[in-house]
Amino acid sequence: MRDLDALLNSMVNVDRASLVAILSAEAEAAQRLVNSARQRTASQRAKRNEAMKRAARIEQILSFFKHGDVGPEMPEADVMLCKSLEDRLRVRGQ
Repeated sequence: MRDLDALLNSMVNVDRASLVAILSAEAEAAQRLVNSARQRTASQRAKRNEAMKRAARIEQILSFFKHGDVGPEMPEADVMLCKSLEDRLRVRGQ
C-alpha cells in the first residue's frame, strides 16, 4: 500500500474528480485488505487493525473532498493536509 501522506502531497496536477477517484480506489483497496485479513495470530490482528485505521482515515479524507466534511475524530494533521491540497486545487482553478 502507498503512503497516504506522500500520495496526497505528490498530487500537483490533479483535478478534484481525479482526486476523488484516486481516493475511492485507495479506500476500496484498504477495505479489501480489511476483509481478507486473517485474525489467528497477534501479528495478523495487528495488521488487520492497521488496515482498518487506514480505511477509516481514507474515508474521512474522501468525505472532506466529496462533501467538505471534517469529522470530529479527524486528526488535525489530516485536516491541515486536506486544506493544503484544497488550496492547491483552488489555485489551479478547479
